[in-house]
Amino acid sequence: MRESDYYPPGAEFNQDAPWNEQEIPEKTFDICISQSLSKNTKVVTNDYAPVVDQDKDGHYEYDDTSDTDWQAAYKANHLTPIQLINKFKEMLTIHLPDPVSDTKRYMKFKHLIKECEGWVEDELEIIKD
Repeated sequence: MRESDYYPPGAEFNQDAPWNEQEIPEKTFDICISQSLSKNTKVVTNDYAPVVDQDKDGHYEYDDTSDTDWQAAYKANHLTPIQLINKFKEMLTIHLPDPVSDTKRYMKFKHLIKECEGWVEDELEIIKD
């Protein structure tokens, strides 16, 4: 082995030199992503008990929501994130561009459709704000 004049002395065959670094190939790994989301919103429900009470200062009213099924109230008014993902996938599939005349958009839609697949709802908690 003969060293070239273009490298610092002793550096041409040095494994730690940037020009001798081995390129690490990309590999695919299985992972799991778990993510919490939250959103403040309004729901309409009649699942509460109107309470009229009287104390020393007089008469007052309030709504007892201690037994309200907030999950049912939410689902009656809104979509859950999983339902939104599925609706988005459905819309993408319906409006999928032609793969021949619009290849770039077609590939983008196919990628988004694939991204919508495999999501699982680990838990759902809905509480009164």
